[in-house]
Amino acid sequence: MKRIYLLLIGLLLIGGIVFGFWSVSNRAYSAENALEASYQRGFFDLIDQVNNLNLLISKSLVTSSDAQRIMAFTTIWHQAEGARTSLSQLPLGQKDMTNSQKFFAQLGDFSYSLAKKIVNGEKVTQDEWKKIEDFKKYSQDLNKKLRELQDDVASGRIKWENKAFATGRMKKLPQAMADKFAVIDQKLKDEAPTITYDGPFSDHVENIKPMGLTGTTITESRAKDIAVNFVDNPDKVRYDINVTGKARGNIPAYNVELTRKGGKTPEIVMDVSEKGGHVIWYLNTRAIGTQKIDLKKAVDHARAFLNSKGYTNMEPTGSLSQDGTVTITFVPKEGDVLLYPDFIKTEVALDNGQIVGFDGVGYFTFHRPRNLPTVKLSKQDVIKRLNKNLKVDRIRFTLIPDPALKEKLCYEVDAKLKDERYFIYINAENGTEEQILKVVETDRGTMTM
Repeated sequence: MKRIYLLLIGLLLIGGIVFGFWSVSNRAYSAENALEASYQRGFFDLIDQVNNLNLLISKSLVTSSDAQRIMAFTTIWHQAEGARTSLSQLPLGQKDMTNSQKFFAQLGDFSYSLAKKIVNGEKVTQDEWKKIEDFKKYSQDLNKKLRELQDDVASGRIKWENKAFATGRMKKLPQAMADKFAVIDQKLKDEAPTITYDGPFSDHVENIKPMGLTGTTITESRAKDIAVNFVDNPDKVRYDINVTGKARGNIPAYNVELTRKGGKTPEIVMDVSEKGGHVIWYLNTRAIGTQKIDLKKAVDHARAFLNSKGYTNMEPTGSLSQDGTVTITFVPKEGDVLLYPDFIKTEVALDNGQIVGFDGVGYFTFHRPRNLPTVKLSKQDVIKRLNKNLKVDRIRFTLIPDPALKEKLCYEVDAKLKDERYFIYINAENGTEEQILKVVETDRGTMTM
């Protein structure tokens, strides 16, 4: 009898283990399928957006109606931004498609600048039309190359999941696929036109020299020390730290990976600048648990983290929630003025308040001592210039970049027209209405358009 009893217990234990293994495997399989579907969706969205760009560019070249041109150019702007987003969501490993991202950014912003020109009653020049024709040619080439990849992806011969992580440092895409993306990107680099115009993605703006880097050149060893001391590590996890390469571009930096002791896959990736040893960005890829803290506590955690790293007197200006985290944007405050160009983004895990992401690219690109211009208008002067149907909730000083990144000291007017909220930026020197942003409240956070 005792033997039978022990046998039953053994069978139950084995059954429990088998069930547990099946349950975990089933959840992992479901998660893998969901991730695969999201990558497939991003890829086919990219193809649709590039195809739409071809059609819209063609229409802009054919129509003789200014109204149609404005509509085409503004839609190109939106589609190009959508293409950039879709491209950034693909797990392309170390093939970061920098040149493709730049191509979409320039196409969208150049189109938007032409739409504004037409709205102001100006004519598009022959040189500008030639640039649009160049964009058409290279967008057609890009569309053709993407279509060549479509069959492999659609047939399932190429799967995205378990081949790469979107940040570019976790795993690798199948080499043949990665090489094809690299060829597309290199072709755009070699052949696409160089565009110089008054916009934020003009070549002369992209090549801006970072103004926020301070200090002397550091070694790899020093970069590793800075990396491990910078990350938010409340559980005192022990990491192996490796420098895997160097990032070039505007901010030369060491690529650093942190892997848990005994682990095989890096959990944290970051860039530490060669000059001064500043953490430019970092990302902690750990799994996020059930939400336990609200937005207010997340902001408090983010502010405390920034203070501990020397970023003091920072004001939160917006937030966006996604996948168990919230990304909060902070800007420094100089006197009464919010310095919008010098923004920092922090990503907070909503399960325990840990800082799992940091992006200081904007800060290190633009932060510097400034001689702010003299204010020549009062708040009352600003109110007199506003649409009389607006209800003003708040006015404060801000420094904003115009499309060419020239900085303007402005009054930021937070106002409502009925139930719609707007930010209106009035130049504090001459009263010019520099910019209007519509505030959109979503279930993920507050966004501006």
